[in-house]
Amino acid sequence: MRRRFTQEFKVQAVEKALSQCDDVRLEDIADDLGVGYSTLQRWIALAKKHQLETHQTGSQMTAEKRPQDWSLEERLSAIIDCGHLDETAINEYCRNKGLYPHHIK
Repeated sequence: MRRRFTQEFKVQAVEKALSQCDDVRLEDIADDLGVGYSTLQRWIALAKKHQLETHQTGSQMTAEKRPQDWSLEERLSAIIDCGHLDETAINEYCRNKGLYPHHIK
């Protein structure tokens, strides 16, 4: 029996896969999410072509770079922006930028 995933789940899975450090294997992420490796690869390919979006929330995958691909200036700017924020504000900042709090730490 074929399992069906919501568009929102697919977008979140791709965001998680693209936000991971280089030492985390895509196969391991797929296993953690309970999806096939080739399925996750297909979702990533669709997202890079801007063909994976959620209509329910109106959000769409962006072509933004992964945090690991940011320049040193962009990384420093994010750290400075969050330097005075409490945990709740950092979480909101990260959501707006497509980051996870561990990227800032």
